[in-house]
Amino acid sequence: PADDGVVEHGMVIEAEVAGRTLKFLLGSREIEDTLPAGSDLKVFSEKSPLGAAIMGAKQGDEVTYTAPNGKELSAKIISATPYLG
Repeated sequence: PADDGVVEHGMVIEAEVAGRTLKFLLGSREIEDTLPAGSDLKVFSEKSPLGAAIMGAKQGDEVTYTAPNGKELSAKIISATPYLG
């Protein structure tokens, strides 16, 4: 993906979610097995509630979504950069 700061498939996202900072790769869950050994990078599907909510967002954007437990959560995008693994 282009390094334009827009959240899309194949990007490493850093976001503040429910008061915690998360860093994850947005993509198919199957690619988690292909990450380098020792990588602590989690993979979130773009079809997950969080993934779907942040698609197309940019650095500084804040979105809300409904978590699987039914709670409304907010996510603020800190950064979105292409995964170079």
